[in-house]
Amino acid sequence: GYSPTAAPPARPRSSVHSGPSVLPTTTTTTTTTTTTIPVIAAAEPARFSTGDAQLDALLPTLPPVLWEGGAHVHFGYNPIDCCHAGGYNPEPNDVWVSERALRSGAALTYVTVHELAHSVHLRSGRAGALTAAVAGAPAVRPGSPWDDSEKVADCVAWVLYPEATAASGLTYWNCPDPWRTQVRVALG
Repeated sequence: GYSPTAAPPARPRSSVHSGPSVLPTTTTTTTTTTTTIPVIAAAEPARFSTGDAQLDALLPTLPPVLWEGGAHVHFGYNPIDCCHAGGYNPEPNDVWVSERALRSGAALTYVTVHELAHSVHLRSGRAGALTAAVAGAPAVRPGSPWDDSEKVADCVAWVLYPEATAASGLTYWNCPDPWRTQVRVALG
């Protein structure tokens, strides 16, 4: 046998040798591991069918935070409070954007974001933080139960789309600091 210090016998240098010889054998085991990489399908962009191509094109470009309230968007006049550029009905959580918002891209963006912001304010987990963010701000609809929500909705529009909001000429107020910064923080 072999001792730890003895060298094994030399292997023949040629395939021609005399007599049988016994060479040490080695067994090799190979393990193959297969890793399956899950296929990730890209989510198809949401498709909207409000009845207006401009509004349908705008909606999928809006940030996800505006959909946290789960509002349903419709094109047309709000059946509860007619004839404005936009409107929000808390029950059943409907946003209405009318033909009056189509006068410019800025107006369409502002009205849509403002109305969706009502849903975020009143129907999402951000309600308390958004209300607190506009606390102490001057009234924009004095005596109205909608005063805080209008302030929040305009501030959300100013935070997310300041250029379109300014160009729209439709806002209740300009949501100056510290309220704009506080709403930005509340939106995360």
